[in-house]
Amino acid sequence: MKKVLKPWRDEHGLGESLAKPTPMGSDFFATMPTSNQGWPEAFGFKISGNGPCYILAVEEGSSAHAAGLQLGDQILEIEGQPVSSMSCEALISLARQCENVPPSIGVVSRIQQMDLKPGPDGKFGFNLMCHSGSPLQVESVVPESPACERGIKPGDYVLEINGLPVKFYEVAAAMIQSCQGKALRLGLLRLGRLQRWGSSSVREFVQSADAIHQERKQKAQEFSKKVDEILGGQPEVKEKVFMILKQYAAERKVEYLAYALSMILTSESHQLLIDNISLFFMAMESPRVCQY
Repeated sequence: MKKVLKPWRDEHGLGESLAKPTPMGSDFFATMPTSNQGWPEAFGFKISGNGPCYILAVEEGSSAHAAGLQLGDQILEIEGQPVSSMSCEALISLARQCENVPPSIGVVSRIQQMDLKPGPDGKFGFNLMCHSGSPLQVESVVPESPACERGIKPGDYVLEINGLPVKFYEVAAAMIQSCQGKALRLGLLRLGRLQRWGSSSVREFVQSADAIHQERKQKAQEFSKKVDEILGGQPEVKEKVFMILKQYAAERKVEYLAYALSMILTSESHQLLIDNISLFFMAMESPRVCQY
């Protein structure tokens, strides 16, 4: 089904072609971009591809989210002009030159549903990679495994598991492990090649979901201990710090985190805590690979 993100001045609003448009208050329009120079990120979504191009991220609460754009949507047209053969760079350049803000875009979902049965060893035969800010991705496929036989390839994006959207590694790991010998349904977006991250240590993170959980738990305990050491005599400041970190964990807005912490951690002794917060979140957001 085709969906359209329409210009702001359209009298029917963003949700005209959608079944359930999201309500938008005055604050939504107050933060609305006035030009297309930041498209698509300024409107809350990211794209990738080399003709055709696909939507790989949609920020909740953004104009793109309100319009119903979803991960796995292929961009068919911009302002009525077919763009399926355009590279990502060319498409962005075209959109930023459009007069309407934002330009109308036509999309269609390209998520492919695939059922997998576990092999004799109980595994499906693929390595799943996660990197902060990007969808889950197949890193490699075991030869002669169920995943290999069904045609899953390195570079395929895993956007759904058993019919449910997935964004986070821990959620995906839990859902896959819960199958326990039963068939697994994957919603895949297939761009045809693996996007490799710059870190040379990606393969060092081949480990089980339980090991990752234990590692994160340990890091969280170490971080909490450091907070107690520095802010033990300042319970109100400590409470504010944890409230800020909780909000950051939910929204992932780095600018908010930096600003809010700078407002409450003002003494020289607090600098060590700021450094520990940075190290803690860097460790929690490292790329990971796990085999299923």
